[in-house]
Amino acid sequence: MKKVLLASTALIGFAGMAAADVTLSGSGRFGLTYGDDGVTSDTFLSYRLRFNIDASTETDSGVKFGGRIRLQYDMNPDGTGDVVDTGEGAAEVNAAMLYAETGGFRFEIGNSNTAFDSLATLYNAELGFIGTTLGSYNPFGYGSYSSGPFAPNQTNRVGLFVSYSVGDLVARVSHLDADQTGPSVLEDETGVSLDYTAGAYKLGFGYVQNANGVADTDLYALLGEYAMNDATNIGLQFIGENTTGFDTTTLTLYGNHTLASGLGLGAFLSGVDTDNPAYVNDYAIGLGASYDIGGATIAGTIQQGFFDETYADLGISFSF
Repeated sequence: MKKVLLASTALIGFAGMAAADVTLSGSGRFGLTYGDDGVTSDTFLSYRLRFNIDASTETDSGVKFGGRIRLQYDMNPDGTGDVVDTGEGAAEVNAAMLYAETGGFRFEIGNSNTAFDSLATLYNAELGFIGTTLGSYNPFGYGSYSSGPFAPNQTNRVGLFVSYSVGDLVARVSHLDADQTGPSVLEDETGVSLDYTAGAYKLGFGYVQNANGVADTDLYALLGEYAMNDATNIGLQFIGENTTGFDTTTLTLYGNHTLASGLGLGAFLSGVDTDNPAYVNDYAIGLGASYDIGGATIAGTIQQGFFDETYADLGISFSF
């Protein structure tokens, strides 16, 4: 009888698995990176392999429930001459994100996305095979979906995220609690953002209170992008931070163009206005190029940042 029950249970389990939608996707990249922070300079081999495990099911009424877990190993220099081995010699699994969605609504809990980090054009000034910019948002900190385990001071972290899409408008709100079990050295972070598309134009706005868990730190962004044609886009980003003692804003102009041959060219120029004496330069600049070889992309960049740091990379990236 026990064997029959076990067999029946296994069949029910497999039947349930067959009914669910489970997908495996991911990406890989490898190449050379160079970093010079004005004190030390080094060249490193950088590589990352990432797997996303997504599972979902849908109710009879059309409500979709699902979740994601990410498995990743990342050996990635931080652009200043130091290597950040997020895998510590082994691949790591991040915290889970669960969601429900219906119509234009989406709700996430756990290792959720955040409103600011989800802005559609926030990362379009990035260059190189890793995707880096020393201008734009780079000087600022804010919460985001975590690709690795939570930090020791965020073991009991929980995030909430809600988005609503209607026509060409997307609205989002998020809340991040670093430790839901009790007091934390980090403050709760709350953010909102909007994206609107009007033909070839994209506009975005984002605001974060207690950005990155730092009390009395407000972060805001105004973003605009124009697609001149299918091969060329230009954008402007105004991002600012008000925190205790210092106010900092960056203004970034960027552009990307893809030739018929598959060669892509990109550049950004950022200016900064701040009363923070840690900033050495009042500008950051970057140039990049990429080439689509069909199924993978070769890309590289060279950049100089606000703190007089230099960064360069050249490598290959692909998705599956």
